[in-house]
Amino acid sequence: MNLYELLNNFWRVDEQESFTGNEAKLYFFLIYLANRSYWAEWFEYADSKMMANMGFSTQVLRTAKQKLKEAKLIDYATGGGYRCKAKYQILTPSLIPKLSEYIKTKDKNTNTKTYGKKKGFVYSGSDFD
Repeated sequence: MNLYELLNNFWRVDEQESFTGNEAKLYFFLIYLANRSYWAEWFEYADSKMMANMGFSTQVLRTAKQKLKEAKLIDYATGGGYRCKAKYQILTPSLIPKLSEYIKTKDKNTNTKTYGKKKGFVYSGSDFD
């Protein structure tokens, strides 16, 4: 798993999902934990310890995990008990990135040097057009 691919994928998905600061903080903390566990497929970490380290309430942690899971950046399984730790998995990005709606690619047929003619401007050759 390539760290740079994960970071680029996060920011690409962030353009579409508009993550909060808490969600971004949680994702990067989970990447830190995955790196610390030598990129094991699944790693465990207690929710109570995570809330203490990150300063989150139970509800904030729950919603941040759910938003990251819906965005297909992570997967997790709850611990199920007081002493059972939650399991996390960092998902690998898809190979084909989906471009955002407002990002347009260049097309040689439509991007010709018209100097405003196609945009409804009157072109007179003056510097003040």
